[in-house]
Amino acid sequence: MTLAERIFASKPQNVSPYLNDLAKVYKAQGRYASAEPLYKRSLAINERVLGPAHPDVAESLGRLAGLYSDQGRNAAAEPLYKRALAIDEKALGTPTSRSGLSPQQPGIRL
Repeated sequence: MTLAERIFASKPQNVSPYLNDLAKVYKAQGRYASAEPLYKRSLAINERVLGPAHPDVAESLGRLAGLYSDQGRNAAAEPLYKRALAIDEKALGTPTSRSGLSPQQPGIRL
């Protein structure tokens, strides 16, 4: 990702989708340890560029929470899902599927 980060240095938000796409590939392959830092970097970029209450931040939080949930790490996923839910409710009036939230998420109390 260093090439993309150098190309988009003046617009780091343009790197975030590439980080997410690569993380999705790693997640699908079961390479959770490789996916996690990419999701975290994407989240950090979105928080810094868009602000902590932006709906895209909720989506990033949902992706990282989904990764944790897929690994059975519900204690780590729950606060991320709750934060994403709060962002969506405040910004959009309702939770959306973009944040990856589901009221029936196993092991998660929303």
